[in-house]
Formats: sequence, C-alpha cells, structure tokens
Amino acid sequence: MPSDSDPWPDEPDEPDPEARWGNPEEDLVSVPSVETRAPDPGSEGGGVEVDAEVARLFWAAVVYANVAVAGVTVGPLLVAFRDQLTVGAVAIAVGLLALYRTYDLYRTYRERIVGSDASDDDADVADERTDGDADATPRRDAG
Repeated sequence: MPSDSDPWPDEPDEPDPEARWGNPEEDLVSVPSVETRAPDPGSEGGGVEVDAEVARLFWAAVVYANVAVAGVTVGPLLVAFRDQLTVGAVAIAVGLLALYRTYDLYRTYRERIVGSDASDDDADVADERTDGDADATPRRDAG
C-alpha cells in the first residue's frame, strides 16, 4: 500500500538537465589566469598625466560640441513641430557658433601643441642627419 508522501508511485523520476553536460570543472580546458593590479588613482603615477593646457582645450571642446549638437538638433525640431521660428533659429545659430568654436579649439590645439612638438622633432632629426656629413641635405620623414 502506498504511503501518503508518495501519492503517485508510477511517476518517473525528475530528469536532471545538468547530467548531460558532465563536470565542467574537469572536462573544460584549463585557462591560466594572470594577476592584474589596478593602479590606485590617488597614488603617484596611478593615473594618466595630461598637460593642463591639453586638458583645458579638451574639456572646452567637449562642452562646445555638446552645445552644438543640442542647438543643431533642437532648433529644427522647434521650427518644424512647434512653429517657433525665432527660438529655433536662435538655437540653430548658437549650435553652429558652438560647432565653429569646437573646430577653432581643435585648430588651436593642432597649432600650439602638435605643431610645436613636430617642429622640435624635425629640427632634432635635421641636426642628427647633418652632423656626420657636411654636404648632406636634411630629409623629411614620411610619417
């Protein structure tokens, strides 16, 4: 006679879905691990050192680019959907002005920072190439 805890004696056992996969810890390929230590931002050399002028130009360009995107995208929407021609035109104008200012900051960066580094490097290369041969003409690098 069946007990109360086993109302259906002929019911099959529950299938174990993980049984078909085996033991993954033993069956899979062992991948070696490498210890990495993240630098502490407060320690010396923990972060990336950036020139103050480069950082200032970068963040100013980010702010100008965000204003440009907002003005150039919201302005036409105000004109098209709300019929606010004046406000939309001002938003577009501010966006285009901010876009020009972003380009101007980029151009300033290229002239001041990159241009001064490139001219110093070119002068060093020209000095190195002309030291050994008096008749040698300085060559420019292709890169």
